[in-house]
Amino acid sequence: MAVEKIPSEDIFDQATANLLVKAGLGLSIGVVASALLFKRRMWPVTFFTGAGVGAAYADAQRIFDSVGTLGRPATKPTEESTNNA
Repeated sequence: MAVEKIPSEDIFDQATANLLVKAGLGLSIGVVASALLFKRRMWPVTFFTGAGVGAAYADAQRIFDSVGTLGRPATKPTEESTNNA
């Protein structure tokens, strides 16, 4: 007997996986940039890891609040707007 996942668990799993991938990618870019360009300083690692986490956070907001499109909440069309077209 398999346990079915509810959609919110799938969304949470997607957001967590996205966070791990983007933070890991930012960490690796920061390590390479630190080793090659910045004389092994710590700030590029912190900066790129933070940028990856920030990008994942923005994607998680978009995933969890999928009702709004381009910053505007979705609304039902009124009769006036459908009759004018």
